[in-house]
Amino acid sequence: MKAAAMYEYGGLDVLKYGEIETPRLGPRDVLVKVRATGLNYFDIMVRDGRYRANPSFPHVLGEDISGEVAEVGAEVTGWTPGQPVLVYAAVGCGQCEQCLKGEVNICIRYRYFGAHLWGGYAQYARVPAANLIALPAGVGYEEAAAFPVTFLTSWHMLVTRANVRPGEDVLIHAAGSGVGIAGVQIAKLCGARVIATAGTDEKLDRARELGADEVINYRKQDFYEEVRRITGKRGVDVVFEHIGTDVWDKSVRCLTRGGRLVTCGGTSGYQVTTDVAYIFHKQLQIIGSNHGTKPELETLVKLLEARKLRSVVDKVYPLKEAQEAQAYLEERKNFGKVLLVPEP
Repeated sequence: MKAAAMYEYGGLDVLKYGEIETPRLGPRDVLVKVRATGLNYFDIMVRDGRYRANPSFPHVLGEDISGEVAEVGAEVTGWTPGQPVLVYAAVGCGQCEQCLKGEVNICIRYRYFGAHLWGGYAQYARVPAANLIALPAGVGYEEAAAFPVTFLTSWHMLVTRANVRPGEDVLIHAAGSGVGIAGVQIAKLCGARVIATAGTDEKLDRARELGADEVINYRKQDFYEEVRRITGKRGVDVVFEHIGTDVWDKSVRCLTRGGRLVTCGGTSGYQVTTDVAYIFHKQLQIIGSNHGTKPELETLVKLLEARKLRSVVDKVYPLKEAQEAQAYLEERKNFGKVLLVPEP
């Protein structure tokens, strides 16, 4: 099969497009013909070696996978060739305490497509049948590939972990990013007032179109001072955080008494400093959030089908242009998802 595989850690040039062996199926696996795969900043972190989970080289990136069933393993039931599917990206061990509670996303031995397992930068992907979700009629492959990781991550952050309630103020950082776009929509679906940040006025206009009530250009304005102004010095109830080092301290100080900061990552760095006095005096909650569960993704697919949420695609590249696609993502000019589409 054709794939854009990486053969070592490094810059864009480690991604090589060419022939690679098609994965062999286990008895409970399904071979998915990839129709589209969504890029995430996480792909870049794996490629350049900041996240070294792949057991060997060559390695195939790509967490977000949509496609159709091409072949099924000997013990697989309920799936037949030709069925449109979406892939849930986390694979648990099935035996630990977390897996037995249905929390595969925090399994002690979890594996992710594109990180520990070969992902979607290829014509085919081997997927455990248990990780497949049927794609509803009317939801296209590109729309689907732009949806799973970012919307699931955002839903788990805002609904499951932070429990956003109607009437609350929610600060969404980097509203032009994949999780930011999802976060704006989900917070509005919860009935919150959304304050969104982005680095360009164009991205802020797009965030308003998605439902943001107030916007802040963090390159021109101090987001902490703007939050104080917008909320009448009260602060926000929830901060949706995935940037890390660059915004952490001010984000904590943006919270009102009893507020919650929920974080799923740190694209600018993981090391942060916190004035603990803010936390205990104001009874703040710092909440970690990692990906999400398959039942949550199934709920989100229904909301996508009902058009209560919508994925946003910025740009689509052929698979052979994976280097160009990642370069575009690294420039952070996109508003929405960047996709790769394999040749038929």
